[in-house]
Amino acid sequence: MGVTEMLSERERLAWQSQDEIDSLRTIAAGHSPRSEAFVHRPAEKTRSRLFLRRLEIDATIGVYDQEKNRVQRVIVDLEFGLNSELACHSDRLDDAVDYARVVARLRKVATQRHYDLVESLAETMARMLQTEFRVPWLELAVAKVEPFPGAEVGIVIERGQRA
Repeated sequence: MGVTEMLSERERLAWQSQDEIDSLRTIAAGHSPRSEAFVHRPAEKTRSRLFLRRLEIDATIGVYDQEKNRVQRVIVDLEFGLNSELACHSDRLDDAVDYARVVARLRKVATQRHYDLVESLAETMARMLQTEFRVPWLELAVAKVEPFPGAEVGIVIERGQRA
C-alpha cells in the first residue's frame, strides 16, 4: 500500500470516527441519531415547554361519602420541559412528545382507582408523566370543578428541575 493510499485510508478512518463522535454527541444530548440533520454537526440544546390547558377529565375522587359513588369532573393544566430540537428539525411525531398519548394516560390515571384527595391524584399523574414521558420538569394543576357550589378546589405541584 502506497503513501497516497495510506493517507486516503487514514482520512476515511478520521471521517468515520468523526461520524461516530457526532452520533454520540447527538445521543448524549437526548436525541436519536436517525435524522440526517444531526450527522455532521453537534447537537445544540433547545429547551421548550409543552403545555396542555383546561383538559376536562372524569375522575373518581373525593373523601366524602357522597363523592365516593360518583364520577367528578376535574380540570388539568400541565406544562413540562423537554428537549425539542430533533422534533423541530425533523417534523416527525416519533421525535416529539405525543400529547394525545399524554392526554390518554392522564385520563386513565384519573379513573384507574379512587382517590380521596386531589393531592394524591396530582402526585400520581406527575410521577407517571416523569416516568413514562421522561420529562425533566413539570408543573401540574388539578382542580375539582364543583366540590362546593360555585367553587373550584385544586392543587398546583411542580416536580423536577427547570432547565
